[in-house]
Amino acid sequence: MATVYIDAATKQNPYFSVGAAVIKNDSETFEETYILGNIDNNEAEWATLLRTTERLVEFGITHAIIYTDSKIIVDTFIKNFVKDMRFKSYYNKVNELSKDFSLFLVSLIPREENKHADHLAKTRLYKESK
Repeated sequence: MATVYIDAATKQNPYFSVGAAVIKNDSETFEETYILGNIDNNEAEWATLLRTTERLVEFGITHAIIYTDSKIIVDTFIKNFVKDMRFKSYYNKVNELSKDFSLFLVSLIPREENKHADHLAKTRLYKESK
């Protein structure tokens, strides 16, 4: 089973966002960063979840727990309801991809326990913003 940590970082004025994932599967650990472009941080969190889920599919992973510090994302999966329609397409795509998983959970983690993914996202954002 894979344990996955995701986070996003965003620069303001103009918006520029980067996402990151730490994927731990058996004895392997993969660190991923994604340039997400000109979107706000909430959308960047969703884009990171989608890109990471796509990567899990590419890796052939079918059991995953994804940890995020985004309460909006976790609440959406708990309620099966998208409050902000900007995120509906992300939610639908992730749900569609997750149908091929035997286990797919999205769980809330405190920010202080998500430091590795946060650091990866902020480091890549800093590099891209130079």
